[in-house]
Amino acid sequence: MRIAVSRAPGAERVVTPLELFFDLVYVFAIAQLSHHLVEHIDLRTAAETVVLTLAVVYAWYMTAWGANWLEPDRMPVRLLLVGLMFASLLMSVAIADAFGERAWLFVCGYLLIQIGRSAFLIVALRGRPLGGHFVNDLVWEALIGVLWVAGAFADGDARLLLWALAVTAAYVGVSTLHWLPGRGRRIDLAHSEIAGEHLLERFRLFFIIALGETVLTMGTAFTSEPFELERLLALAVGFTGTVALWWLYFQRAERIGVEMVETADDAGSVGWLGTMTLTLIVLALIATAVGDELAIVHPGDDATLGFTLLTFGGPALFLIAQVFFLYEAVGHVPRSRPLALAALAILAVATAPFTLIVGIAASTAVLVAVAVSDTVGESDRAGRAAATGSSMVR
Repeated sequence: MRIAVSRAPGAERVVTPLELFFDLVYVFAIAQLSHHLVEHIDLRTAAETVVLTLAVVYAWYMTAWGANWLEPDRMPVRLLLVGLMFASLLMSVAIADAFGERAWLFVCGYLLIQIGRSAFLIVALRGRPLGGHFVNDLVWEALIGVLWVAGAFADGDARLLLWALAVTAAYVGVSTLHWLPGRGRRIDLAHSEIAGEHLLERFRLFFIIALGETVLTMGTAFTSEPFELERLLALAVGFTGTVALWWLYFQRAERIGVEMVETADDAGSVGWLGTMTLTLIVLALIATAVGDELAIVHPGDDATLGFTLLTFGGPALFLIAQVFFLYEAVGHVPRSRPLALAALAILAVATAPFTLIVGIAASTAVLVAVAVSDTVGESDRAGRAAATGSSMVR
């Protein structure tokens, strides 16, 4: 089976239509996460949403990494992805009531993804260090599964605590490369045999999926309410903010990621950096989408603490994710990021006495300003590079 379905080290890997099809389930999952939060804007629901989001994103990126080591056109691999897609659907349909009556459905879908994927990769990659790594991974997933199952038996705060411990353990496992006593680590990030271009493209597409969900959320909120000019203005402001987020991702960070993949001997470290950055970005986009939805539905209402935290905290978390990525990737961070974070903090306080539409207008203005700064900076860099090249020719 290893010969039949595993990708040879160094072989190119492209994103396949089936992988794009697989990702569609996560459009629904992210929409469900946003709806779960908007139903009750309070700290408890926010904590539930964070736990569920971390679990959903973990399920997605572990599948994306696993598929990277496989030959996508082989029938067993296709069947694996279809099976994981259905398990992801089971997990997704349970999100809205995961802390209620559908806890078991969420846990069963989630554990089918994790254990099924790990077991398949053990067989597919046997005889290689990666096969040994997924033995470690399966042990971690099984042990963490005990916490998920215990949480499904529990309810209330006990369930939230157990599931929070489970997602924390999952991310600890990834950060330690699933180290086990007596076995240690079986791979390291410098020798992970990752096809960097494929993984980067998966991240790019998942970001667009998450960003697209904010557009769907805004559109649904607008069409479900009577037409008002103030509501139309809120829609325009929210859309502008979404475009600014897209611009910030692709204007600078995307280019740096591509350059890192092209120059790296092994893209494992780049993939790990991108994975953690994307996780923070998805959390940021969910918060931003919910803030925009509230402003579109109730543009003239007074701002609440929950709305303020979402509207300014979402963009702030997005910028923090970029600070983390840029610092790790190039060793420095543009001044626009810390200045924007300071501006968001100040405007969050300054706009608290005003209406919801004022809040999203202020946060959007900050994002647009950073996008403009990035564009000007990239133009200046390109101009200097062209001037340098011209002088060398002379």
